[in-house]
Amino acid sequence: MPAATATATERACDHCGTAFVPENATERFCCAGCRFVHDLITSEGLGKFYELKGDDRLLPAGTAVLVPAPVGWAADTLATAEAAAENGLAKARLDLQGVTCMGCVWLIEAVFARSTGNARILVNAQRGEITLSWIAGQFDLAGFASRLAHFGYRLAPWTGRSDGLSASGLRLGLAGGLAMNAMAFTLPRYLGMDQGFALSGVFELVAAASATLSLLACGSYFISRAWSAVRVGRLHLDVPIAAGLVAAWLGSVVGWLHGHDRLLYFDFVATFIFLMLLGRRLQEASVTRNRARLLRADPLLQSVTVHTDGTSAPQPVSSLLHGQELSLPPAGVVPVNAELLSPRASLSLEWINGEATPRTWEAGAVIPAGAVSLGREEIRLRAREDWTDSLLARLSSPATETTDDPAARWLDRLLRVYLSIVLVLATVGGALWWQLGGDWSRALQVFISVLVVSCPCALGVAVPMAHELAVARLRRIGLFVRRADLWGRLRLVRRLVFDKTGTLTLETPQLNDPAALDRLSPPARHALAVLVRESRHPLAASLRQALASRYPESASTVRPSCDTAGRSSLHEVPGLGVHFTDTHGAVWSLGRPDWIPDHGPEGVSPASAGLPDPAGQEDTDTLLRCDGVPVAGFRFHEAARPDAATELDAFRQHGFALDILSGDRPEKVQALAATLGIPAAHAQARLSPEDKARWIESHAPDALFLGDGANDSLAFDAALVRGTPAVERGLLAEKADFYFLSRGLHPVSELFAVARARRRAVLSAFTFALAYNLAVVAVSLAGHMSPLLAAILMPLSSVVTLLIVSAHLRLPRPA
Repeated sequence: MPAATATATERACDHCGTAFVPENATERFCCAGCRFVHDLITSEGLGKFYELKGDDRLLPAGTAVLVPAPVGWAADTLATAEAAAENGLAKARLDLQGVTCMGCVWLIEAVFARSTGNARILVNAQRGEITLSWIAGQFDLAGFASRLAHFGYRLAPWTGRSDGLSASGLRLGLAGGLAMNAMAFTLPRYLGMDQGFALSGVFELVAAASATLSLLACGSYFISRAWSAVRVGRLHLDVPIAAGLVAAWLGSVVGWLHGHDRLLYFDFVATFIFLMLLGRRLQEASVTRNRARLLRADPLLQSVTVHTDGTSAPQPVSSLLHGQELSLPPAGVVPVNAELLSPRASLSLEWINGEATPRTWEAGAVIPAGAVSLGREEIRLRAREDWTDSLLARLSSPATETTDDPAARWLDRLLRVYLSIVLVLATVGGALWWQLGGDWSRALQVFISVLVVSCPCALGVAVPMAHELAVARLRRIGLFVRRADLWGRLRLVRRLVFDKTGTLTLETPQLNDPAALDRLSPPARHALAVLVRESRHPLAASLRQALASRYPESASTVRPSCDTAGRSSLHEVPGLGVHFTDTHGAVWSLGRPDWIPDHGPEGVSPASAGLPDPAGQEDTDTLLRCDGVPVAGFRFHEAARPDAATELDAFRQHGFALDILSGDRPEKVQALAATLGIPAAHAQARLSPEDKARWIESHAPDALFLGDGANDSLAFDAALVRGTPAVERGLLAEKADFYFLSRGLHPVSELFAVARARRRAVLSAFTFALAYNLAVVAVSLAGHMSPLLAAILMPLSSVVTLLIVSAHLRLPRPA
């Protein structure tokens, strides 16, 4: 597959194309999820996907594809759509995560085409949406969503959020058409059309009308923004753009009415508007594409099933009240502090406080908001507070927009000086020509030409192009920029602050001895795959990932075990383990070492079962048993990301201060800090979400904060720059300036390197623009600037600045 390598030891994943460091020469995939999806695609005859994908990079599949996706929302969506069906066809619009290329669109359409009851499908990759039509009563929406999830694409109820690109696209298209009209009907005059020609007046009228319509319908975007900025005493790039447009149009109208060709800049007005809108669209589209790759919100955080007087109905989480009873599906998030009504439940607090070890609650216990259910069955709860009083409500509130942008302040000061100089030169030049020559039209031409040629056309195209090339370069290594104003704030970062679990460490514990799986007999290995397939316990997730890496067929061929009645024979005892009965009547279990299910025959020895001797496996985190007899024990450890130590050392060498903020236990935080070379005083433990935010505000106003859980949300709001490797829940990804999808931290290092290259590119383009403006303003003041010369110089200067930017931000060639 095509690859873009950063070092000699890296290679590109055969599925997603993300660069990674292989553990051995035969390793082809960056994660077990990518191996699983690759095998699934090829085994089902969908290999054309890779032909269409080409050099495009995908989102790494991760471990989410190895476990059934939460699709509880699908039943309500299906019922609502089929209730409104017309002519037997139901229709639904959904949010879609994971689409990055034409191959993704083709694959989703191919999967839909194999679904019973399908009718039509429309995938909007740019907006991250999908519209489905199906024959009412024949289509399994939940099954289709689950199927797509195994390929790495997630569906969720449509949020209805607009990305704003539809309006800008229409504006750009209209400006392009009007610019072509203006140029087409001005060109004959430049080529020497005789003024006595019968249609010359019509040509000028069409050019004038095209420029006027372009100014009103499209240029008003810049004029309104410039006027709003001036009213509040701020200046940005739209101010000189608007000034040049208005001056050129007014001068052109005067020249048209009085028959002075030297004042006719109608074609400049229309073309300039198109080029500026093109640059703006380029910048906005790159950010919007990165936002559209992710779900706008986690469906499990949007609604909840509430039980009232024997009836059940979905209800928005935002309307949840104290005392209401609710049910939580597997992998669901407890929305408010709630009393457990089920006999027992196993939940993880990692997302809310960073504590990686799951906990078990008994009936009557109060479970904190943000806990994630790890069980296979839904649990019943009673809300102990309103949603508005919940910690999770505060954590999921939109991020505060950054208003103190240093780049904007610098540009504001620069533009004040620039505009003052341009206005003075234009006024003085025009006045001198009028004073010395007495020709008002020549004086007006000098005044207008200075304003026209000093418009920041080159910068208006080059800066968005620098942003697009920087974003594209980062996208190739798995980092996605979500906000265009990131670059100015990134320059001020002097400290990097990390959450621990899932940020500096891998998202799941790592198996100490993966070879233990090789020592299992095929029946035992198959049983283990069944036991961990649907479990969300972190130890089960680790075993599932290890099995998928060493035995890919275990992920694609294992199905839930069922009894003779077709019911699942897989049972979970919260806090203890999971067990099932195979087709031979043997009871297999995986759980706490001291737990034995109340099932199965006794006295079966490992030898008689054809299983390895478990001697020496007493010291274990979880134990696999057959009919109560130990088969294999497994130990796990929390592992730092593969390149964490080297990347942090590189950050230190570049002068960055490093800190860890975690809600986990002090001994675990200090141990990781010591491993990574971070002093104990810079590793804080047992911090609540509020504690993290206060620490950032008081100690690190210049920090880039990297986190992955809901407990990092308030710290995100306080940080100067924020990023996350976590995209599954969508909470932090919605607030982040950037997110990255990699087992390592190297994308963050590359972010700083690309930011430096982008800054050099912009400064070089600015230097050229300054020299260009000095030259053309001199020509204008000398009275030699004409509309034809301006029409030639404007695109020519833009091309030169684009070449300068491209030279600084050249993308690496595919290997």
